[in-house]
Amino acid sequence: MSIRVIMTATIRPADFEAFEKAYIEVTSKVRGTPGHLRDELVRDTSDPTKYALIAEWESEELFRTWADDPEHMRQSAAMFPYWADSFRRSIHEVRATLESYRTPGDLPAAG
Repeated sequence: MSIRVIMTATIRPADFEAFEKAYIEVTSKVRGTPGHLRDELVRDTSDPTKYALIAEWESEELFRTWADDPEHMRQSAAMFPYWADSFRRSIHEVRATLESYRTPGDLPAAG
């Protein structure tokens, strides 16, 4: 099963836009890394200074191979100036997935 790596960080309000641009820059460099599936950036609606960076990987082994490579730190450096405090990382094994959207074939016919 795939894994989700969830990193949480506090970002200063003045840095929101720059941080989000840096996130896009960093994740574009990760694209194509063996085992990497996707990334997502979300912000807490009750405390907008709190962000979560969610990465999906094929396996923990492939993620750790990338994370332990010194190139990882170079690739991620653009985001570091915006951390208002230290960030936290956790790794979660996906146990089940539910898709809530419909495909076009599932939608009722118009009219």
